[in-house]
Amino acid sequence: MTRRQAESAARFTLPTERINCRRQLELLDIVAELGGPEMRPVPFSEAGARLGVGEATVQSAQGFMRQNGLLSSVRGTLAVTSEGLRLFELRGRDSAHARLYLRDLWRDAWFTRSASKILRHTPEEASALAQQLSRHLTRTPERGLHLVEWLDYALAVEADTDGRMRLAGARPAYTPPTEPAPPAAAPLLASAEEISGLPDSQFYAVMQAYRTLLASRAHTGTASPLS
Repeated sequence: MTRRQAESAARFTLPTERINCRRQLELLDIVAELGGPEMRPVPFSEAGARLGVGEATVQSAQGFMRQNGLLSSVRGTLAVTSEGLRLFELRGRDSAHARLYLRDLWRDAWFTRSASKILRHTPEEASALAQQLSRHLTRTPERGLHLVEWLDYALAVEADTDGRMRLAGARPAYTPPTEPAPPAAAPLLASAEEISGLPDSQFYAVMQAYRTLLASRAHTGTASPLS
């Protein structure tokens, strides 16, 4: 690893590979619940016991959330920040609003901006997006994939119909289908010889036109000019 790459790795913390995004959010919920409205610090051991993981996993998981404003950590304890507490409260009431809140909170985060650049022109497979986001930061692919999960949760990216990741809200350019020009129909009052000589498609169109006209006349009580 070059010096520049080492500096990047120190500046940009990726999510842990030990537990996925959903479980990392559960850790946030546990710390917020145990800490209460006063946002009291919670020992790693207590949070880990509630989540069913060891202290090492808690230590590994807190780095990303701490760097991005959801948790704080002091001497083996965790506490939610005011932003983390707000996210916890919203998650308990309305998951959609919680995700919108996190989207706004992380709008200028390095990983949101990087994903926007990568997906600006074309969708990418989740694994390819993860690899580009985590380049020079880790050799563990799961950490990049968990970052994509966080971006998905924060409504920064979403899967398209093919399962590839695109910017949330992005839609492919719509090109209206080209419809074949309708066949030229004979005049409604053409002679029987002219009508019978039409190609099948035009003959059908003329018959449909006559049917519509007759139905309209019958509805209004007006005698048909062909009667």
